[in-house]
Amino acid sequence: MTKFDKLKQAELFYVYENQPLDVIGMELDLSRRTLFYWKKEYEWDKKRFEKGREQELFNRELLNFAQKIMDKISNDIDNNQQTPQAEMYSLMNILKNLPQVKQQITEPKQKQKFKKEEFLPEDIVKIVERDILGM
Repeated sequence: MTKFDKLKQAELFYVYENQPLDVIGMELDLSRRTLFYWKKEYEWDKKRFEKGREQELFNRELLNFAQKIMDKISNDIDNNQQTPQAEMYSLMNILKNLPQVKQQITEPKQKQKFKKEEFLPEDIVKIVERDILGM
């Protein structure tokens, strides 16, 4: 692997996978000095921050979209109209992939700290199916 390849790989690990420099150094056999230089020279911290901000904005948009679909389905139920199956399917997929829900699914159960008001992802799906979709 060339030094340029290692640079690109190290940037990917740091910016997109949030790996610490020590781990990257061991993985790619690079010195801390080299990594700190690259980090400063190629503005990895700025890129990492921008990536996090973009992800946060996307998550908010996804949540807003899910809310709009839920409102439409709820309106259909209130007006005794049949809701297209595609909308219900889309909502269920969005709910399964919302970052808050996905994080709870992927974290080990012992590390999760739930407040009394919070629900497990399975509970959310059951509530939506029962109360909103009437299933």
